[in-house]
Amino acid sequence: MRLPRGATYDVAVKRAWHSGVAGPIRQGALLVAGVALLSGCGLLPFGSSSSSPSPSPTETMPSSACATGDSVTPPDISDLTANGVPAEQVTTPLVVPYLGLEGGTPERPMSMRLEVVASASGAPVRFRATGGLLLESLVDDPLGEPEVTVFSEAGPEKCIASVYLFSTTIGAVNIYVEGLNSTTAVFPVVTAREAARDVSLSVTETTVDSGESFEAVVGVTDVFGNPIENAGVDLSVPPRGPGRFITGANTFTVLTDPKGRASVEIQTRSGGTLNVTAKGDLAACGPLENQYDCLADRPIPGFEPASGTQKAKVRVVEPKATVTSPAPGTAYSTGEKFDVSGASTGVREGTTVALLAGDAPLGASTVKADGSFSFRDVVATKGGTGDLGYVVKVGDLKPISLDITVKDFTIVSYKRVDAGLRFRVAAGAWKSGTIIELTRDGAPVSKIEVTSPGSEVILFAPDQPGFYQVQVSTSRGIVYGLEVQPVL
Repeated sequence: MRLPRGATYDVAVKRAWHSGVAGPIRQGALLVAGVALLSGCGLLPFGSSSSSPSPSPTETMPSSACATGDSVTPPDISDLTANGVPAEQVTTPLVVPYLGLEGGTPERPMSMRLEVVASASGAPVRFRATGGLLLESLVDDPLGEPEVTVFSEAGPEKCIASVYLFSTTIGAVNIYVEGLNSTTAVFPVVTAREAARDVSLSVTETTVDSGESFEAVVGVTDVFGNPIENAGVDLSVPPRGPGRFITGANTFTVLTDPKGRASVEIQTRSGGTLNVTAKGDLAACGPLENQYDCLADRPIPGFEPASGTQKAKVRVVEPKATVTSPAPGTAYSTGEKFDVSGASTGVREGTTVALLAGDAPLGASTVKADGSFSFRDVVATKGGTGDLGYVVKVGDLKPISLDITVKDFTIVSYKRVDAGLRFRVAAGAWKSGTIIELTRDGAPVSKIEVTSPGSEVILFAPDQPGFYQVQVSTSRGIVYGLEVQPVL
């Protein structure tokens, strides 16, 4: 039988009841044989009793010292005490029973004996706890309930009614005791750093770009799921992995806050998978240290094993950029406009992208959220071949060369012939079917259709003085030849 993390003793004992472990009913409470649930570190061994049985009135006192009541009529009650101290004077907190119900110290008990003075014996007194659980006996009745009715008993000097109180949830327990009259009390409930048992680990990002940071977040709880403050957790990343803690080291120890949580920044530096590990600091299974190393049933039978080492993985994306357009080997004519586009991974949004021809900047862009970037209407510059050196530079990454060719579109020469003026023209990289026009002082005087891309073409014009130039009309505007040829 296992007590799940965060469960209370009564849950485990109820399971025992349904499994046939429990015995007969005694005055409305369960007499459970599995008292091992309440033992721990020798604090409450099997078959032991936490106190001697209450003496009968005839053995210790005259029967007239305490009036005899009945099982129906509640008595008057007074003087509520906790472990013998008047309830209103109690300053010690109740500690969750991570070491068993009889663990702890007088200053920090893990259970309390609540007692009221009753006006008669054998009379019903009702105890109710909000935020805690009540037992009639630490030995015979390990089934905690939020409400218990007991019958007052005659003691050596007075009639009393008593129960035992414990809580597995930090905060406060509100006690209400009712006979003919009633009384109340409030007791704080705390846990302890020594109760630290279970560690959780999460990361703020599961995929990051190289050079970016993320946080590792840890949580520490006791066996009942309460957060532990000031608990130490050791974190580590591989010595040769793609990340380091903010200190530059591959190990880091954190202390949890009042909510049982702590975090540390991890900086990435290259691509790959980064494994983050978290485990309890100075792990042990001892009442004066912690419970990080506790196995099942330690220190209390029914406890689940401690969580042990926790791990998380983060994918670190290596920065990379590629040019998707223009396609490799594309040729353009000087003056022709074209677009450049690309994609990147592992590059932060907003990173600057520069387009250069040699050392001359042609344009600037930025990386979008999806990793893409682009340049519109880039003008092919005179220079001949790909040796011109078109380069795209994304952030600090290695520059990317564009595999394109730029061919001259210009008048090469002219001469006078019988038909007038004969112009020899370098047709650039215009495709077949493109119309090249010859202009004089801006007015068209001749034209020709390209039939063999990359070859020279010949145009004729009347022999008249002026400034001659070639041009091509495109969807992005007119592309003019490189040189203006004067004719006198």
